[in-house]
Amino acid sequence: MNKPSIVSVIDQHVDLRKAGKEYTGHCPFHEDKTPSFSVSEEKGLFHCFGCGESGDVYAFLMKLEGIGFKEAKARLGVTDTYRPKPISTIHLEAAELAAAWMAEQRRKINVLLDEILENIELADEIGDSELAESFLREQSFLRDLYDDLDMSHYAADMVSIRQMIELITEGVEL
Repeated sequence: MNKPSIVSVIDQHVDLRKAGKEYTGHCPFHEDKTPSFSVSEEKGLFHCFGCGESGDVYAFLMKLEGIGFKEAKARLGVTDTYRPKPISTIHLEAAELAAAWMAEQRRKINVLLDEILENIELADEIGDSELAESFLREQSFLRDLYDDLDMSHYAADMVSIRQMIELITEGVEL
């Protein structure tokens, strides 16, 4: 999305004069006896030192005409040209395999969490607080791993430590 020249747009509404690298004029947003409105083409911004209004070309048009962002873009003839790239078959298959693997590991960790809960109860029954604390730490670690395996944005990280995760879930029957 390319923004139109801020100077050319504002110059249609405000009489701008060049002042060094910037342009100045009377602010259209308040009564302005001396030029306090500054426009920078380089920065793509305007600012009024009198009333404090500032922004880019869209903000100017939105404020001046009381319209929303989409309408300002349309009036300026700006269209979005971004289109996401289609996902290749190989990437789609890899994502499906990763998702299936993560789901399987979650099921196995759930079995481990059930076993740990039983062990915590046994440790409490025999009065071994140190053993119960050890199981609680293990439970906390496994819950975090269980949650992480449910988040698709962690898929690459989870697959990168696949061997470690599979060592943890080794021998778990589903």
